[in-house]
Amino acid sequence: MKMRAFAKHLILMTLLFGPASAMAQGEPDWLVDKLYGSGKINTVIAVVSVILLGLFFWLYRQDRRIARMEKHGKE
Repeated sequence: MKMRAFAKHLILMTLLFGPASAMAQGEPDWLVDKLYGSGKINTVIAVVSVILLGLFFWLYRQDRRIARMEKHGKE
């Protein structure tokens, strides 16, 4: 019984990831040529990282404020 489940999962993974690996073998696209070639990918990664860190910090502060308001309201 377990072997059938394993075979089903193996077939599913092959069908899902098979085409993706076949497409990865093609020619380099514009992203590789432009961003990686000129070194601009580092700038893109830095900007996205700053935006994500800002969002996480903002969410953390909002959570603390809401918790403080809930605690103050229960007293």
